Amino acid sequence: MTEDEPGARPGGVASPRTALDTEHADGREAERVGGRGGASNGERAGGREGGRAGDHKHAGGREDEGGAQPSSLERRLASFAQAVGIGAVPPSIAVGLLFYFGYVAGRRRFAEFGLDLDLLDLSTRAVLLYGSEALWFPLAALFLAALLGLWGHVELARLVRRERAAPAGRGRVLTLTGWALLAAGLVLVARGALGTLVPDVAATETPGTSPVCLGTGALVAAYGRWLVTWRRAHRQRLLERAAAVAVVSLAVASLFWASASYAVAYGRGRAADFVAGLAARPEVVLDTTEPLDLGPEFAGVTQTRLPPAKGRRHLYRYRHLRLLTESGGRLFLIPADWPTGPRWPRVWRGGGTLVVPYDAGSRIRLLPYDGP
Repeated sequence: MTEDEPGARPGGVASPRTALDTEHADGREAERVGGRGGASNGERAGGREGGRAGDHKHAGGREDEGGAQPSSLERRLASFAQAVGIGAVPPSIAVGLLFYFGYVAGRRRFAEFGLDLDLLDLSTRAVLLYGSEALWFPLAALFLAALLGLWGHVELARLVRRERAAPAGRGRVLTLTGWALLAAGLVLVARGALGTLVPDVAATETPGTSPVCLGTGALVAAYGRWLVTWRRAHRQRLLERAAAVAVVSLAVASLFWASASYAVAYGRGRAADFVAGLAARPEVVLDTTEPLDLGPEFAGVTQTRLPPAKGRRHLYRYRHLRLLTESGGRLFLIPADWPTGPRWPRVWRGGGTLVVPYDAGSRIRLLPYDGP
């Protein structure tokens, strides 16, 4: 400090009062700086805490608005439905199923005419087409049943979530519903087992009744048990999962069984429809170079010997025939007046299939139906 400055003493010695004042001034400045920094840090911390609290509040609001979260079962069902809806089934499995059910339906269809499907030597494309015909109705019925079941499960699951926090007496309706479903499921399982173990029951029932009762009964009984035990806090998770796997496996096996039974019935029905419309199908006029030895099952077929002519090789003509199918270079022909009866095609009532090589030794003409 110089002599010209205020508060300075002669000789350049600082005044004690002035030094003290300087220390106090520095302390007050430090307090002001510290106060401002502390307030800023507190405001930032408080802002972060308030933001987290606000996030929690908004998240809670979203949970309240969206309702309860879906259960694991509902998430798995939704994933499965989405996978099926976008066609996630592997093509090899889809083709295998079509071929299997096409083989079953085609085998029953041609067996009504005395033919073995292996003898026909059909192409893979033809068998797949037969399978696609036989699977439309089972698939539609399966998806309809799944839709109704999921709708029912959604409503019951909503009631279950409402009753979880309610007193024990208020869940009595769901418990009674569960017992009713459990009893109904056991009755259906017993009916399916009866059709499986007693051949007479399976022979006289509607095709697919026993497998449908068996698979549906197992699913209904398992769902009823879930409604009965949903309030229990302690469950044996491992055993429940094993039981669920067994129930699903039984349902899938029953589904295949029912679909195969329907394919057999479908093939029989297609044969009956084919015979019922024989009169309106094009007539096959068959000319051969050699006479055919026709048995009594072809009594309605007429044979005519054509007069010799220059260049004529086919001297024998057969009429009143209908084309069943063509495969492997052979014609499979049946008489136009195929014998039927009140129980056909369940009971064989005559008739036969004529197998003719489709080569230079045979010639056919197709005459359109000229009836009303």
